[in-house]
Amino acid sequence: MDDLTDDLRIRIHYKLESGQLPYDSATKVSGRPATGETCAACDSAIDEGLVMECLVGAGGRTAWVRFHVLCFELWNDERRQPHKQTA
Repeated sequence: MDDLTDDLRIRIHYKLESGQLPYDSATKVSGRPATGETCAACDSAIDEGLVMECLVGAGGRTAWVRFHVLCFELWNDERRQPHKQTA
């Protein structure tokens, strides 16, 4: 892995642990052309390529989360790793 990917993975791990990103799996995932959305993982504009839109949560607590393709892949991988449960 390169330094950028390592840095993104660390940032995503921190956001998962702090509750800024969900551990829930996406119930819907779609890709569409980007139009300047903000990536939930890296906080940068998604102004080229595809934006990955994910519906996460359950019941009345669902939300759309948007990612760069790479950030989506790293989030999906990191959220599946064992983590500490907080009370």
